[in-house]
Amino acid sequence: MTRSGDFWIGILVGAAAGAATALLTAPKKGAEMQQDIRSGAKEVGRKAGAAWGDIRGKVSDMAGSAKDRAMSAAGKSKDMAGSTRDKIQEAVKAGRSAAEEKRQEMKSDLEEGKHRSAHTM
Repeated sequence: MTRSGDFWIGILVGAAAGAATALLTAPKKGAEMQQDIRSGAKEVGRKAGAAWGDIRGKVSDMAGSAKDRAMSAAGKSKDMAGSTRDKIQEAVKAGRSAAEEKRQEMKSDLEEGKHRSAHTM
């Protein structure tokens, strides 16, 4: 849980303990005390439920934000991989083309050498 969530839970627990202590030490009749305790417990429960809903909403928002960032990063990685793949394919194509040109050049030189040696004999 986050520090913010821990803080709010601590506040709620402290408020509940303070309310219970105040109710138990107050000079009231038994029936009044029980009613006050019930009312205080319901109020603390209501506040705790509201705080829990807020925390849950914040956690949900943070999870959605993290998911969006992860998907964005994955998309960027995919784009970079595609770009790198394209560059590699271009380099391979250029290498093949250069090798074919060199092969043709060597073949031409070889044939030219055969013609020269045939004429010199």
